[in-house]
Amino acid sequence: MEDRQQRLLLSVILSLGIWFVVQYFVFPPAVTKKNPVKDVAKDSLEVKENKTAKEVKTSEVAKDTVKTVEFKSIDQKDIQKFYIETSSYLVQFSSVGGRIEKFYIKNYPDLEGNEVRIIKNENEFISFSNGEFGNGKFKAIEISREKGFDFAITDNKNELSSSLYNFINFTPIFDEKNKVLNFTTDSVDKKFIITKTYSFFQNENYFKFNLNLKNKTTEKLIVASREKPIYFRPFGSLGPVKLQDVNDRDQAHYYRFYFVDGSFQDNIEGASLEGFFSKAKTWFGGKADRLDPVFDILESPAVEFFGNGSRYFIAALNPLDKNKPTGIILDNRKGNTLGTATIYHSIEIPANESISFDFASYVGIREIDGMSFRDKNLDPKITATSVFAGLNEKIDKSFNQGLTTPFRNGIVWVLKKIYLIVPNYGWCIILFGIILKLVFYPLNQKQAESMKKLQELNPQIKSINEKFANDPAKKQEKIMELYKKNGTNPMSGCLPMVIQIPIFIALYTAFSDTIDLWHSPFLWIRDLSEPDTIYTTPAFLGMTGFAINVLPLFMVGTQYFQTKLTSVATDPNQQTMMYVLPFIMLYFFWTMPSGVVLYWTVQNLLSILQQLYTNSKTKKKS
Repeated sequence: MEDRQQRLLLSVILSLGIWFVVQYFVFPPAVTKKNPVKDVAKDSLEVKENKTAKEVKTSEVAKDTVKTVEFKSIDQKDIQKFYIETSSYLVQFSSVGGRIEKFYIKNYPDLEGNEVRIIKNENEFISFSNGEFGNGKFKAIEISREKGFDFAITDNKNELSSSLYNFINFTPIFDEKNKVLNFTTDSVDKKFIITKTYSFFQNENYFKFNLNLKNKTTEKLIVASREKPIYFRPFGSLGPVKLQDVNDRDQAHYYRFYFVDGSFQDNIEGASLEGFFSKAKTWFGGKADRLDPVFDILESPAVEFFGNGSRYFIAALNPLDKNKPTGIILDNRKGNTLGTATIYHSIEIPANESISFDFASYVGIREIDGMSFRDKNLDPKITATSVFAGLNEKIDKSFNQGLTTPFRNGIVWVLKKIYLIVPNYGWCIILFGIILKLVFYPLNQKQAESMKKLQELNPQIKSINEKFANDPAKKQEKIMELYKKNGTNPMSGCLPMVIQIPIFIALYTAFSDTIDLWHSPFLWIRDLSEPDTIYTTPAFLGMTGFAINVLPLFMVGTQYFQTKLTSVATDPNQQTMMYVLPFIMLYFFWTMPSGVVLYWTVQNLLSILQQLYTNSKTKKKS
């Protein structure tokens, strides 16, 4: 998220720079990106997938665990699989761990009944056999990255990657009609019973999870305390890209988030929350402020919701009752996949009684439409007695799209409406660019006319520059007098650019993060959400191959022509900067989503046509 915000800021600075340079101003400096977080641990906590308790040694589950547990061998025939299908989900469960093994997101209807197209090509459809989901063929994609979701507890933070309970065969009860799945087992110390209950709803993108702990003893049982807390981890890292396919550039899209004490926070997976000055202490032989080199722990009595996010999807868990977590724990090792886990510092269960933890869970696309309820009886904003009563109204902040979110959502809405008429998002972007240009035509025309007037004054400006070459103050004074005499102002073209800055930021987030553009082709472009790479050079001297992208080259060509067409500067340094600027932009746009570059290119072409039209009209009048 941090890297994405920096790129947004760079884009804003560049867009401002285009105007300011043309109008005799110095191009602002680029924002410096922060150095990547140093990996503070050599080993990663890898989940041991698809192994029975017989195949997994206790030392493999958690290296630092202090207790010894004897696992009983689990016969393969005793392991049960369960499959739940809704209009949005395909969910595969296993009795081993009582956990979700695979979680698929389907194409599903939006609030207006139109299909949310996550999977667009028939060759990407998933087929099942052996009784899985009725041996059907679905437009769906797995987002649990083949590691599943644990919804597991542990009293050892080093077991967060894979709780001991993930290797115990739970006893299941499946109410297939009502889509409710219940898993039960004894605790490792045999003192309490653990029951996990998953409840799904046919037309909703939310499901419920309940964790129940029942005291088996005749005395009050302290399950968690300040000295020995309990950790709860629901989700792991989200897809859709598999772990082994993620490169450094894509890593910035995978993040953890939490809403505590009325404030939303997020950070990139594996990035420490440690501040710069704390790190700097260690460079000079001092001790860091943080006591644990691996985990960041934030204590709070008000953990409202938390979860994980990726470029297109989020998984959020919202406690619904008074038994809320009292802290957040994050593994800050580079590239970890543990997600956000919570801490319970006080769990006491009276003899023969139980305690229950109720959660609302959303897993789906990062869009308001996805997080909206379909059934008003389940919507806690409408029905106070809803089973989701207690859901935080700010849970849509889970995908924190910044102050321009209303613009961004409006842009996505318009694109979807255009798509219903022209079913290709490449053409949708082009049409949207034309529509936006027409909306801002009066302002842009004022800017174009200002550029033409300034060009007409070029000979006089050049004369002033030569006459007062050794007196900058006098030179500036005479130029301003010239502007005033001719009724023009270099600042007059600023307003159109300033007004469109928030719109460009919204466009960037809309074209970068909306699921609609993912895997959407256009002409030679295979995916509008990625650079339009047509060829990658072979690796050489230990360096990876270089991607050849066509659209940024075309964009910089149009930018150069537009700059040359509107150039009014006669100072050599300013002219040099004007011609260098498009190539600076090439560096930043090279790896941007091709949808963003396509939009910018369209705007350049339209601006060129408008300036040519203005110049022609002015010439005829004269």
